[in-house]
Amino acid sequence: MPRGVWNQEWLNQNSQRAYPLTEAAAKTDVSGALALADDFILALTFPVHAGNDVQPGKFYIKEIGVFGAGFSISIGYDDGTASPPTVASTVFSRSGHTEYMSYALSGIGDFSDSVGQINIGKLTAISSAGNAVYKFTPVAGALEVEAIDPMIRQVQGLVVINDGERSSRLYGDIEIEAGTNMRITVVEESGQNPKLTFNAIDGEGLSIDCVCEDDSLGPCIRTINSIPPTPQDGNFTVLGDTCIEVAAITNGLKLDDKCSEPCCDCADLDALRNEVATLGSSAANVQGFVNRLQTEVVSLSDALLGSILSDDSCVSCTVSES
Repeated sequence: MPRGVWNQEWLNQNSQRAYPLTEAAAKTDVSGALALADDFILALTFPVHAGNDVQPGKFYIKEIGVFGAGFSISIGYDDGTASPPTVASTVFSRSGHTEYMSYALSGIGDFSDSVGQINIGKLTAISSAGNAVYKFTPVAGALEVEAIDPMIRQVQGLVVINDGERSSRLYGDIEIEAGTNMRITVVEESGQNPKLTFNAIDGEGLSIDCVCEDDSLGPCIRTINSIPPTPQDGNFTVLGDTCIEVAAITNGLKLDDKCSEPCCDCADLDALRNEVATLGSSAANVQGFVNRLQTEVVSLSDALLGSILSDDSCVSCTVSES
């Protein structure tokens, strides 16, 4: 019973007794430096799924952190080991707190889908403690069985994983919609649980031509030279001929023109190049000779023309007989 009856409200009564800790809880940390005042934690409730196979009487206040800006509280479970696991925790600030405020107790590990509540009263007594993290034994911080609320495990949310990327957790009513070439069928039979059947199908008007959602992957090939593939199987045929050989390579085709391959090797081509260079030099010499010959012909023509047009008569020669 409360030591002083000054208000009959539930939280006021709790500020005068150990609850939600048990009456037998020592409420003192392992170092003996912190003794929890009754008016600090006024109420606590934490849902525990039956599938976790735990005992409600083994939950306890594991740690209380006192800091300049605020406080942290961790709930542990006495599993009999030297290091009992932390199953839930909460943090709250000094400046934002008012008496009787409640804060969420977020589950950790196997209890990650559980969210409880803790009600905090006055901060006067605990504020006098030094800044540190104070640890409690399962006996010193034992919680009342009533504070642990067993519940049946159920689907708390869905996470979609696509190519290694996880979506945020989805809550509430969720609709599952079939995509391209998929069909979802709901099967309901009397006396059995409803079933969803996912079928990958071909056709039925659900196939969308080359849907590229991410442009970074590049556009799809729809035609080649405006020629589409076969409508039945989407094949595109590339044929070679006598000179053109078509071969498959990684992500492509290789076209080889067999008729244009050289018939000479490098040594033959080097010899031919040298002969062409020699022929070029000879041609230059012949051209020089032709130019000189042309000059001589012009000079000779001028001399002949001059002799024909000259005014000098022929000199008569008299041959005397001796």
